[in-house]
Amino acid sequence: MLQRMDKLTKALQALEAATFVRKRWVNALILCILGAGVWTRATAYGNFRLSIGMSDTPSYITSSRASLLSLQIFTSERLFTTNILYKLANDPVNCPLTVVGNPAVGIELPRAILPCFDKIVLLQNVLSMIGWSFLALVIARWLQNPLYKILAVIIVLTFGFTPQIAEWDSILSSESISLSVFSIVAGLTLEISQRIARDQNHRSSATTKLLTILWLVIFVLWVFLRDVHLYACLITIVMLLPLALMNKLQPRTGGLLVICILTGVFILGMYTTQKSPRWELPLFHVLDGRVFSDEGMVNYFASRFDMPRDPASPEYAEWFSSRGFRSYGIFLATHPGYVITELMERSDYLSEGFIQPYFTTAEIPSRQKLLNIGQIVHPETNAVILIDVILLAAMYGHVLRHPNARQWAWIWFATWVFGYACMSATLSFFGDNIGIHRHIFPAVETLRLLLWICLLVNMDLLVQKPETITTVIGES
Repeated sequence: MLQRMDKLTKALQALEAATFVRKRWVNALILCILGAGVWTRATAYGNFRLSIGMSDTPSYITSSRASLLSLQIFTSERLFTTNILYKLANDPVNCPLTVVGNPAVGIELPRAILPCFDKIVLLQNVLSMIGWSFLALVIARWLQNPLYKILAVIIVLTFGFTPQIAEWDSILSSESISLSVFSIVAGLTLEISQRIARDQNHRSSATTKLLTILWLVIFVLWVFLRDVHLYACLITIVMLLPLALMNKLQPRTGGLLVICILTGVFILGMYTTQKSPRWELPLFHVLDGRVFSDEGMVNYFASRFDMPRDPASPEYAEWFSSRGFRSYGIFLATHPGYVITELMERSDYLSEGFIQPYFTTAEIPSRQKLLNIGQIVHPETNAVILIDVILLAAMYGHVLRHPNARQWAWIWFATWVFGYACMSATLSFFGDNIGIHRHIFPAVETLRLLLWICLLVNMDLLVQKPETITTVIGES
């Protein structure tokens, strides 16, 4: 009997040792892949301080001169977070912007190390490396199968570190930092949602609460990077409210507090947007290109919203200032057929490449190889939304057959990303009639990234048993 017990003990010890080695082997390989990816990103694109301006950069500089303690920091031509960032370079004497690319007139110049702006672009590059690395590790942490953990790190790092995204980190605009900070926000969102699912029958741990506070701070800073980010508050509120009301968030008061804070941020954002001049030029472009170019649209706006027919008249200028923004918003909200038709006609935006056109790249020796690799993970197809929907549907189908809290957390996260990306793409498309390609770029790339996340999650679910393996990297 003792011999049998001894053999059983040794067998259990051997099994534990094998499990320990397997887990550590996967972790070690992931860290090696991460190190290789970061090293490639750090060395492939030249000096992190190299930068180039673009047509909007002067407005960031001017807007950043608003006082930090005044409402103008929110209501100036650019938003709060970019105003804070560009305070590093708003001295017209010591911080001259001498290199500006303008693809509209065929100006494409080499990057340069610009005084003051080198700090901004250095921050953009560092945030990019941190953000994509963090998102890759969090996705790998909450997948179950070792193979898909490894693939997640490879795919996400390749997605963020190839030229399709990485080269934007050298451009003095909001697109780079928008994507980089979103990758951090997305990583924290996934981490928190999975922790809540894991601890569903207990109060959230102190770590989860601290992560939630960190998420709120970073999320609010991200919201005030671009106007379109503001609507991510609505998506988040809509998706959190049912969970809070059904006591799925512990403690319930914490979930309701987050919802109240996000509601306040949304109200502040809408108020300061209407008080600022930053909506005027995009709306002018929209009305000029979408309304006055179509006689039927002119007739509708004139009869429904009392819009003067002569855009050069003083009456039109008064209408534009007092009713233009609201009228255009009401029109879009009450005409879903028009919105869908316009989006379908220009669905080619989803299949476009978003290679930056602002600076020359002769000094990047391996650029073509990196571009070729990037084309694999940045699918240039207008079917990306359809593929995302199919993969999301597959996730819903699996979890309905085999209910599991963590799988629901994956679905909540994927639905949140999809909802934000679709709303962002739609608002970017209809929010301006000039520069749509650049404005829609972050949203389309988010949809492309979601394709890989959903594919990895679906594959991971397929190899799991119905009762679900619960071991994760570094679970605590």
